[in-house]
Amino acid sequence: MSWKQHLEKVSEGHYVLPRTKTMRVHADLFLSDKLLWGEEGNPEAPPLEDAVFDQVVNAATFPGVTRVAVTPDCHVGYGVPIGTIVETDGVLLPTAAGYDIGCGMVQLQTSLTVEDVADPAKRRQWIDEVTDRIAVGVGATRARKQRKLSEPTLKEVLRHGAKALGRSRSVTERDFIPVEDTGVSIPERAYDKRGQLGSLGGGNHFTEMQVDEMGRVWVMLHTGSRGFGWNIAKHFFVAGAAQLGLKSRSEDFVWLDADSALGRSYWNLHNMAANFAVANRLLIGEAVCGALEDVFGGTANIYYEISHNLIQREGGKFVARKGATRAFPAGHPALKGTTWEATGHPILIPGSMETGSAILFAEPGAEKSIYSVNHGSGRRLSRSAARRQLQQEETDRRMAEAGILLNTRTTPLDESGPCYKNLDDVLETVEQAGLARVAHRLKPVACIKGAD
Repeated sequence: MSWKQHLEKVSEGHYVLPRTKTMRVHADLFLSDKLLWGEEGNPEAPPLEDAVFDQVVNAATFPGVTRVAVTPDCHVGYGVPIGTIVETDGVLLPTAAGYDIGCGMVQLQTSLTVEDVADPAKRRQWIDEVTDRIAVGVGATRARKQRKLSEPTLKEVLRHGAKALGRSRSVTERDFIPVEDTGVSIPERAYDKRGQLGSLGGGNHFTEMQVDEMGRVWVMLHTGSRGFGWNIAKHFFVAGAAQLGLKSRSEDFVWLDADSALGRSYWNLHNMAANFAVANRLLIGEAVCGALEDVFGGTANIYYEISHNLIQREGGKFVARKGATRAFPAGHPALKGTTWEATGHPILIPGSMETGSAILFAEPGAEKSIYSVNHGSGRRLSRSAARRQLQQEETDRRMAEAGILLNTRTTPLDESGPCYKNLDDVLETVEQAGLARVAHRLKPVACIKGAD
C-alpha cells in the first residue's frame, strides 16, 4: 500500500501523516489533492514522489523534534524534503538548514511602471549595468563597480548582518542573528570565501525585473551565504557524522545537542553565515537599485528581505526551515515595533523565470504550519532530467515570445519554466489551507542568472 494511503485529510490543503515507523511526532502536510496525487494524463502535474515519505519520516525521527510541517512546494532534498519545517527542543539539525545557510530573497520596490521599462534595449542596458555592479556565477567575487567593504566592516557584518549596513527590522526578517561566542573560530575554507560577499552565485539564484498586476515594476533577487556558508555547513556535516559514529555519506542524519561544544560552535557559525547571507542580499539590492535609477530614472528601494534556509529561535525552541519561508501574521509579537506589526510581514515567493512569482501575507492559520509557507513552486524536473527532456530552441522561443530578456546567450534549460511545479496550484493550496493570502503576482520581463 502506498504511504499516501496512510494520510488523514484534515481539510482542503491539509493532510496529516500519523506517527509511523520511527517517527516521534506526526507530520502536517499542506498539499492539495492535485499536488499529492497528481492529475491523470497531465505530465505537468505529476504525483508527489514516494521518496518524500522516507524523508518526512526522517524529519520526524530526530531527537528533540516537537513538530514537523511540510509545504506545498515540497520535493526530495537531502535528509529532509525541500519544503520542510522542523521544530526542536535543545537540538540543532544541520540538514534542516542545508548547505546554503541563510539563502533567501530580497524584493525591491520602484517608482517605475511597465511603460517605463517597455523598451527592450533599455532593459538590456539595465542587465549590462547590473552585471557591472554585481558578480554573477559560481565562485564569483566582488564586481568592478560594487561598494567595497573593509576587513573590519566585514567582521562586523558576520556578527551584526543588516545592522552593520545600517538596515533595520522594518526591511529585513531580522537585522541580525546573535553570535554568542565572540571567540568562535571560522573554518579557514569558509573565511577564504569572504570575498564573495555581494555576489549572486549560480544554480537557481537570480536577479529579476518584474511587473505586477497594476503595472508597477519590482525587482526580486535570490541568493544566500555563498561559499562562506557552504563550507561552514560542510565542516559540521562531517564533524557531526564523526561524533555520532555515522558511516561515510550519512550526513543527512546528523543532529547536534545545542548545549554541546560542537552544537554551540555550529550555532554561532550558522548565525555568522546567516548574517553574511542577509548582508549579501542587501549589498546586491543596493547595487541593483542604483542600476535601475541610472538607466530608467525614478527611484528604487529595498521593500523586504527574508530567508528560507535557516534555523531561528522562536518561542523558546529552534525552528529549522529548509526551503520554507517564515510567515508571521498581523499582531505576531516578533513584529512589534516594525512597519509590519499591523499587516504581517511580506512573504517573497519565486516561481520560475518563465512563469512569475508572488508576494504573500500570512493569515492567523499559519500557526498550524509552524508559521511557515512554501519558498517557491518546487522543482518538478531534476537538472539532469531537464537537460535530457527539454529542447533548447523551443525554450528560447517561449522566452522570446514572452518578452523576457536574459543575460545568458541561451535559456538555462535546468531553470526554465517546465522544471517547476505550477505556482498557481501551490498558491491555491496555501490559501485553501488558510496559511496566507496572495497580495501580488509578478511577471518577469528581464532575468539575470549565474551561468554555471
